[in-house]
Amino acid sequence: MKFEQHIDKIRELIERAYNNRLGRMGISKGKIISAENIPAEYQHDRQQMEKILDAMTSETGKAEDGYEKLLEELTFTLFNRMAALKVMEAHTLIPEVITRREQHGGRSFVHSLWLEQHPQARNSDEEGLLPFFEHKLSELSADIPLFSPQHPFHLLPTSIELLSIINAFNAIEKDADVGADIWQSDDILGWLYESYNNYKKAQHKASGNKTEYNRVSIQSQVYTPRWVVQFLVDNSLGKLYLEMYPDSDIKHKYKIANAPNQRTRQPKPLKEIKVIDPAVGSGNFLLYAFDLFYDLYLDQIENYEADYDEDEIPKLIIENNLHGIDIDDRAVQIAQLGLFIKAKRKKHTLQ
Repeated sequence: MKFEQHIDKIRELIERAYNNRLGRMGISKGKIISAENIPAEYQHDRQQMEKILDAMTSETGKAEDGYEKLLEELTFTLFNRMAALKVMEAHTLIPEVITRREQHGGRSFVHSLWLEQHPQARNSDEEGLLPFFEHKLSELSADIPLFSPQHPFHLLPTSIELLSIINAFNAIEKDADVGADIWQSDDILGWLYESYNNYKKAQHKASGNKTEYNRVSIQSQVYTPRWVVQFLVDNSLGKLYLEMYPDSDIKHKYKIANAPNQRTRQPKPLKEIKVIDPAVGSGNFLLYAFDLFYDLYLDQIENYEADYDEDEIPKLIIENNLHGIDIDDRAVQIAQLGLFIKAKRKKHTLQ
């Protein structure tokens, strides 16, 4: 199966799960059942979802469109959470939360540990998968707001549906057509986002409808090849650095055209050099610029007696050097996640 087909399957599984979840609350496309007629266990979530639905209906102008937008946001939030967990697991930034292995009884490593502390959960649905997952998201939310139980789209499907979604994610690296190391790729989050949105592009194109303001972000998405990203960043940020430090060894590591042999720009502290991507998308340019900035900070420490602490370089880059904006909030979320994971990987390597 192709990578894109896996993503389509996962998106459909999650969307169906939330259709079911909202339906049990009395919310469906174009129809809302009185809250008095739904079970007490759904009342709290119903109140939260109804408020968001009202806001989205006001924004879109139609109840059906408001429901579709709510469904899209719920679906993408869970998809993005799962993808972030898989990437962090692949880079050993966290113990395995959703990757299930036979040596752990078909569970994930962390789920197995959790069951030892909560043995009564073994007799509940999918061995307490839902409360376990809630617990783990809450733990990780200290570093990643996307995982927070206070996130506006924090709503989970049933245990059975959650397990089928987890299994679909885990099936990706087991597919020989995809490759076992897929989650370790630098731009995997960008691939996921592009693949996730392909069906929307196809739907919009087939409809023949005009591209209104709320569809611009879908139709304007273009995935920039890695070699293009490298060439542009090397010959902008890299060249600017060599104009200040023409004797730097970075000219041997990066492909910089017409590298200057003498200083043509007054040196300034690295913390004052900014890179901004005005259409950041999933962050490919900033992710590559992070690596180049990292080498520039090392170069300053090793060759120019700069007073930087190597352990603090990832923090310095995130706080001072990289900036991005986009009309697509979901893409910005992906870019933020990618940079967080990139910085954590650097810190992890140094430890």
